[in-house]
Amino acid sequence: MTESRRANKPWAVLAYTIAEDAATTSPLDTSARNELREMCDAADFSLVSVAAQVDFKRRRGVYRSALTEYVPPERGFRPIDPAQHELWQKILGGVDTASTDVRVLREASDLNAASADVLEAFLQFGRAECPADRYVVSFFGHAAGPLGIFSDAEPGQKTHDVLRLPAFVNAFRGADHRADVIVFRDCFMNCLEAAYQLRRSADFMIATQALAPATGTWPWTAFMAALTPGASAYDVGLGLAGALGTYLDDPAHRSNFDAVPYSLVDLGAAETMATHLGVLTDALMAARLDPARARRCASALEASRVGSPDSARVPGDPALLDVPTLCAKLATLKGDPVAAAAVTLGRFVRSKLVRWHHSQTRDHLGTSLYYKPVRPDDQRRSYLSADDETVANGDAAHYRALALSKATGWHRIALDPLPVDS
Repeated sequence: MTESRRANKPWAVLAYTIAEDAATTSPLDTSARNELREMCDAADFSLVSVAAQVDFKRRRGVYRSALTEYVPPERGFRPIDPAQHELWQKILGGVDTASTDVRVLREASDLNAASADVLEAFLQFGRAECPADRYVVSFFGHAAGPLGIFSDAEPGQKTHDVLRLPAFVNAFRGADHRADVIVFRDCFMNCLEAAYQLRRSADFMIATQALAPATGTWPWTAFMAALTPGASAYDVGLGLAGALGTYLDDPAHRSNFDAVPYSLVDLGAAETMATHLGVLTDALMAARLDPARARRCASALEASRVGSPDSARVPGDPALLDVPTLCAKLATLKGDPVAAAAVTLGRFVRSKLVRWHHSQTRDHLGTSLYYKPVRPDDQRRSYLSADDETVANGDAAHYRALALSKATGWHRIALDPLPVDS
């Protein structure tokens, strides 16, 4: 193969899917297969290359593939014949193999896909095999928002790992890979913590504040149509987000949820957002010293917990505050310095950080922020706040290490909530 065959295409999609989880049953396996097939069927390989890595739950090993015009040799993964594999037979049925080179690789050992090293290796693979002017990176699997993403284990290990946000972002840096748009089909990833951590790894992210349905296949035909030559990262992000919003407006695509809110978040605005959040944090810390002020602020904070995992109507988590709601509630405390700080943060989040937001209801309004549950019922219902003291202490240590915590001091509020009236 000659070097000239490696000319950049306008776009490449790098798709990283983990169907592994600790549960005995999971719909992710079937969804992952269908998603990969739909993605490849929808691609115009004259304009877009696709690299994918899938870790299935019911089939040992990890599968990696590249569909593009140029396929260099790769060490570590063993090539397999796609025609002899049920999943790849179906995928190839929709691909013009006369003009598209297809290679499927299998790593027989069961890699820990929730490892930063494994993700970094995939991103390196994607850049090498699918050189492009711009990249969309798609993630599909379990997530805990501020506390991390994915769930998997080392071979022979029973306890599952979570890929924490700092390590997740380091995988992008180690692979020397900056994405134009990151798309999360993962629960709770639309949060200020993730946005700030990813600010140097991508231009935009598309993510939900709530539960992301694990069933069904996303509208990859519409997604691929947005990947036009010369389109900016914002234009593509808006096209992807709009197609997803239309898709989720159909109740059949929401796994019986009343709403699946999604936002397009401008990661370039994260630095200024953090400055405004830092001012609000300092104001709340000052309010803590005055019992009357503290009670009023605590009431506004508690009123901004808008979701619960066991609610089909508002499928979020009570450990997450809706930031626009929070700012609106605090803004009503006229004369309090907290109100002015909240107004400034709220305006910036709604106009600059969240560039597009769509939901089927008016509960989640843009993006979220972690705030430890105070009431026992909220603690019981939360996926993100552990009952086990050892696990909770570990999560708190990781939260304090987040870039947003270091930049704003928000962990002083998030991990030590203002007291509420009993």
